Amino acid sequence: MTDFLEQLAEVDVPPPPPSFDEELHTRVNQTLIIVQLVEMVCGALPAALFEISRALLGFGRFTLSGKYDWTPRKKRPS
Repeated sequence: MTDFLEQLAEVDVPPPPPSFDEELHTRVNQTLIIVQLVEMVCGALPAALFEISRALLGFGRFTLSGKYDWTPRKKRPS
């Protein structure tokens, strides 16, 4: 195993092409944009829509009944 590593240490590695960094950044940025869009569409957007719907339902209920509390009334024993 040592012989292989010593041989590998002596091998000259050519430098990367000049456009390597730009291509790498482009590919990484595209992947990050895709991942962030998926997270937004699958996670943040449904949560935001849920909260907005709760607020709109509360507004509608208050408009129609004049009450905002969500706790049901307890019936008094007769």
